[in-house]
Amino acid sequence: MPTDIGALRIGFIGYGRHARANLYPSIELAGGRVVSVSTRNQAAADAAAREIGAEHGHGDYRRMLESDALDAVFVSVGPEDHVAIAIDSLRAGLAVFIEKPLGMSAADGRTVAEAASIAKRPVMVAFMKRFAPAYRTLQRLMADEASFGRVMSFDGRFAFAPWTDTLDDEGYLKLAAIHIVDLLRALFGEATDVRGFRNSRGADIAMSVALQFESGVVGSMSFASAPSWGREHEELTVTGRNGFAKAENLQRVSYHHDRPVAAGSPRWQTLDEETTIIEAVSSPISGGARDLYLRGFVGEVEHFLRCVVTGSEPASSASDNVATMALCDHILGAIGAIGAIGAIGAIGPI
Repeated sequence: MPTDIGALRIGFIGYGRHARANLYPSIELAGGRVVSVSTRNQAAADAAAREIGAEHGHGDYRRMLESDALDAVFVSVGPEDHVAIAIDSLRAGLAVFIEKPLGMSAADGRTVAEAASIAKRPVMVAFMKRFAPAYRTLQRLMADEASFGRVMSFDGRFAFAPWTDTLDDEGYLKLAAIHIVDLLRALFGEATDVRGFRNSRGADIAMSVALQFESGVVGSMSFASAPSWGREHEELTVTGRNGFAKAENLQRVSYHHDRPVAAGSPRWQTLDEETTIIEAVSSPISGGARDLYLRGFVGEVEHFLRCVVTGSEPASSASDNVATMALCDHILGAIGAIGAIGAIGAIGPI
């Protein structure tokens, strides 16, 4: 196995809009090199290979796995094909980066996690918000217990316009809002209790969810999908004993830390409150790469490729994904979108 990211031979299965707009350029920005691409038919694969400068194009991903001496493969196709492609790639001895969700259930994820354990190869599920600078900053602030204090609670919102009129609660949660569900686990650990309500009608989604975590942290999330949210919106505020911090739309983090009152001078008599705002730099010289960094795409790809060359387990591994999928199912059960799925205590590490 090469010990340098630039020496890795990377294959890519899929050439859809998301792959072309986000993943292919992020691999290049991370220092990686795609040498082989597989897509729906040979003509499309040949065209894709020419466009990105790959050595080979294949109309069947199995031929790519067999013939191109790869070290790792990226998979960006529909979730209905994830399990089979991941297992075939692991059997070929490759590290696997695969788009979320890994299948459509915790059972699908568990199947791949078991195959990864047998193959002793890393599988990373693409939860890029874990790597977004705004949420990395939020996590850093929370970790400074002396300034921030014990983390107590959170509240947030995630909303956008539906991309199809066939969207339902499960599709919304597992194909889009799952990023936020996974982020909550990354920030606060495993959930122990979930309560919720919904007011969804077709693709117009409205969910309100309250969660409690093993750490004691409690909080609420509002999830929405409606034409009114065409501009998309996400925010998350975390309250600690000594401070609070808010991440907004991946562009800004604001935070406040309480300070001891000056002796003999009541705080209300002067200007004593201080809030710090950190914002993304806006510059045309990014050449369009700014979005790929701020949304976490480059960060997640860099993390995966480093794991490949070091042989380490990715943060958002196949086994970790099982717990995220299980929490999605518990949320759907709590809002009445699916039937009862067992005791809430089953959410913990799986």
